[in-house]
This record gives sequence, structure tokens and C-alpha cells, in this order.
Amino acid sequence: METIREQLSAAQKKGRLVAIFRYGDEHHFLTGNVVAVDNKFLLLKRVNQNGATDGAIVIRINTITKVVTKSDYLKSLVAVIALAREKHYVDIWHVEKLLSELDLSQHSILKATLKWAFKTDQVVSLGVHPGRTEKTYTGFIAALKHEKLHLNDVDSSDLKARWQVKIAYADINDVEVGSFKTYGVTAVLERYMATDYH
Repeated sequence: METIREQLSAAQKKGRLVAIFRYGDEHHFLTGNVVAVDNKFLLLKRVNQNGATDGAIVIRINTITKVVTKSDYLKSLVAVIALAREKHYVDIWHVEKLLSELDLSQHSILKATLKWAFKTDQVVSLGVHPGRTEKTYTGFIAALKHEKLHLNDVDSSDLKARWQVKIAYADINDVEVGSFKTYGVTAVLERYMATDYH
């Protein structure tokens, strides 16, 4: 029986779409193409149900409980991706360019992605799993320290709030960049918090 990491590496080599299930949840999954795998993390170019590339997501491998490489849903998604290409909305956020800018040779997938986001002032969404539920923080990175990062969290329902959270790298289970979600928060920042956004 192949390990999760072996399944992900095989999917990367074959350029195959995958569905990734996490935390034992059989009802919700992420789909996309495996870009890179290291000892602890996976880098996935996520594809949404409309066939559009919806950012890149770094996922802690030990949170993945199942990888599916063959299903009717994935087979159908191939046709939808072809439509997205034909209608020119397959990669509106230029995720391919983003991925080409990550320096995976010098750092882990997690650190490379965080360094890129910090350097280019990109909004990130971080999933932290403190217990039974995953907490998500979305905002921009204020500082990258030795063991923690400082994130200026954005609350779209309270635009006057200014929260900074310190998150240990060891507590981060996923990082999302270049997605509909992160660019949506970027639009809010640029319109209402431009003086705070570095």
C-alpha cells in the first residue's frame, strides 16, 4: 500500500489531477495538481469546480487522510478545465507565474511560500489546527521571525479592527495564496485599509 506522500509524488510525476481529503472528512475535498512535495508539506495548484485555477495551497501532509486520483468527478473536471482554457478564465490570478517565483531549492515549501508572500506583500490565508477545529487567519504578514510569523489579520465584518496574531510555523497546517479568497481580502485592504497595508 502506497503512503500518502508516495501517492502525491506519483500524481506530480504524471501531472494527474487529485482530490485531497483531510482530517478524516469524507465529504469535503480539494482538487488540483501537485506542484511539489517535501518531507512535511504538499504544494497544490488548486482547481475549483468551474475549472479555474484557484490559487496555490500548501498543505501539511499529516493532515491528509486520503488521496483520490481516479473518479468521475475528476474526469468531469478535465472537461470543465478545457472549457475554462477555451473561454480564457483558467488562470485569471496568474498562479503559474506565482509558482515560478517560489524558490523551493533553498527552503521548505512552507517557508518558501511564506517568504514569497512577505516579500511581495501578498495576502495569505493560514489554517491553524489548535484542537478539534481549524482556525483560519487571513491577512498580510508583518514579520517572519525564527519560529513564528506575525500576521495582520483582516476581519471583513469589522474594518476598524486591527489584530496582529503570532503563529508558530509548527502550528500552521495550510497556507493559501493567489486565490479568489486572498485577492478578495486584498481588494478590501486596498480600499479601506490602504495606510495599514505595507
